[in-house]
Amino acid sequence: MTYKGIFEEAMQLEKLKKRVKNLMEINKEHQMINGKLRSELSIEKKNHDLCRESNDLLNRENGRMMKKLSK
Repeated sequence: MTYKGIFEEAMQLEKLKKRVKNLMEINKEHQMINGKLRSELSIEKKNHDLCRESNDLLNRENGRMMKKLSK
């Protein structure tokens, strides 16, 4: 292999190392964002369940009141 070939190979290797480092940083950021979104989604699911339960209770109470009024 010529000196030029060795130099080009070394340059390509450096570019690949930089690319891998960049991709690792992107992956780390992605994992952090994904974790935050999952926790937010969990909170929203809990809020939704609470609202649904509250809505069910209100519907039952409305039904009970309607029965009282219709008597």
